[in-house]
Amino acid sequence: RTQRILFALSSPEYLRYYDSTMRLLADQGHDVAVAVNWLRERKAARLDELVDPRIRVAGLVPKRSDLWTPLARGVRGTMDFARYLHPRFAEAPALRARMYRKVLPPLMRPLDRLHSLSEASLERLLGVFRALERAIPVSRRLRAFLDAETPDVVIVSPLVDAASDQVDLVRAAKAEGIPVAAAIASWDNLTNKGLLRVEPDLVVVWNERQKEEAVTLQGVPPARVAVTGAQLFDRWFDREPSQARDAFCRMVGLPDDRPFILFTGSSVFIARSELEEPFVREWVTALRQSGDPLLRDAAVLVRPHPFNCDAWTASDMSDIGPVAVWPRQRYTPAAEDARTSFYDSLHFSAAVVGINTSAMIEAAIVGRPVLSVTAPQFAGTQEGTLHFHHLLPENGGFLRMASSIEAHVPQLAEVLHDPDASRQQTERFVASFIRPHGLDRPATPILARTFEDLARTGRHAPARESMGTRFLRVVVWPLALMVKWASLGADARPMARKALYETWFTLGRTTRLVIKRAVIRPVRDGRRGLVLLLRYLRKAAVFVLRWTVVRPVKYALRGVRLLRYHVAVKLRGGSLGTGEADGPR
Repeated sequence: RTQRILFALSSPEYLRYYDSTMRLLADQGHDVAVAVNWLRERKAARLDELVDPRIRVAGLVPKRSDLWTPLARGVRGTMDFARYLHPRFAEAPALRARMYRKVLPPLMRPLDRLHSLSEASLERLLGVFRALERAIPVSRRLRAFLDAETPDVVIVSPLVDAASDQVDLVRAAKAEGIPVAAAIASWDNLTNKGLLRVEPDLVVVWNERQKEEAVTLQGVPPARVAVTGAQLFDRWFDREPSQARDAFCRMVGLPDDRPFILFTGSSVFIARSELEEPFVREWVTALRQSGDPLLRDAAVLVRPHPFNCDAWTASDMSDIGPVAVWPRQRYTPAAEDARTSFYDSLHFSAAVVGINTSAMIEAAIVGRPVLSVTAPQFAGTQEGTLHFHHLLPENGGFLRMASSIEAHVPQLAEVLHDPDASRQQTERFVASFIRPHGLDRPATPILARTFEDLARTGRHAPARESMGTRFLRVVVWPLALMVKWASLGADARPMARKALYETWFTLGRTTRLVIKRAVIRPVRDGRRGLVLLLRYLRKAAVFVLRWTVVRPVKYALRGVRLLRYHVAVKLRGGSLGTGEADGPR
């Protein structure tokens, strides 16, 4: 039967990961809708670029904006930072610094003083915050959103963003009994973003390595992890170039009488364009000094990352041979013309070089040699990330790494002369990492069938809360109130006071009574008791000080004065008694 399938994506940038899956599900007669949590003005991706009329755009997922919102974000941000205290992330300071900057609440920043925590200590710390997450009530606004959409299944992606508010949607779906899946969008999501924080009915990953990460790093039961392959890359397997090579070279501004090397730019987090652009200039300069004429005279095409173009817009490398930067402006990678030009760039290149980007995987699919260089300015976001190590040959990868540009130049010259040298190694990686069900089996139909099967399981019993969770919520309620109050500006507090007053009287008599007796009265009585205790301790301290310090010192000083007096009297009396010291009068 027709299923109602709701995709909830963090932002429109994730459309390129699932647009082919959405279209296939629509082809099979399902009612497919897509909603997003955020629209980022700085990035070009937009929902209206999903041109298929069969896919309904549900707009923005409602944002939670109740009393618990600031506490929820603080709890999730702290969990996401705390995961990087594990010893396995000791060589990933950039990932830790990013979480500190983006989501760690000021109150929890002393955690950054810790170098790391043992696995047991970290698990205890995360256990406390998981309990706090469970104590936060399910958002009524998101339950109302799901009631209006009436989906048979909810697909959330990626769910592991820093302090992600997608957690609220997953919890709302489970409270409604709707099957929910977390679709892990990319190869790095489980190792360089946040934690899942909740347990969906299914977690969908590309390959067995990611399944192991989901189990060991995210705590997902193996039975709840589905391996489907990387549907994102299906489009590269049977694609043909859109034009002849000479026409493409003219379009980008390169000569067509020599091979060209493609440099693929990385994201802002991996390599800011202000650092990437001078690195590329240094790299091209080294190529021009090579003793190999094929490499020395080769053209270079630089393709900046679509959302990391700032320093490339005015870059001029015409002084170091045939070098083209194209495209220079931001663009939407999900647009068909962008995909076409990117495939043509890969197809016509002789080799591909990058720092740390998924474009290197796409180059491997197309069959091009892929190389990289260890650069000190990118060490924290290159070898300092766990996912990068998937590409290394010792881990079954295909990437030819060099420790410096000087060591990289002869490697690049070698692959220009013998491009098939690493072909078998590359094909093995693609077979295990991209299409684990077989090179001839596209991942998109497997992913679509996985979502269909989950939808067919039907609604299950809504998740029930334990009495312990409800009691903890009552205990945590004052904390949520204080965090909410602290997050408000001075101008908003009078309105917040009124809203709080109204909220208090909507809780119900029994709930108010429980809060009064379990929280307010103990806090008030405890405060009174603390004041009395402090008064008693003050009096006791004064008494002890008086009898152990003040009075002994006082008596000692009095004794000294008396002693001095008697000594003086005795000396004076003795002198008068001899009659020799004064002489005649």
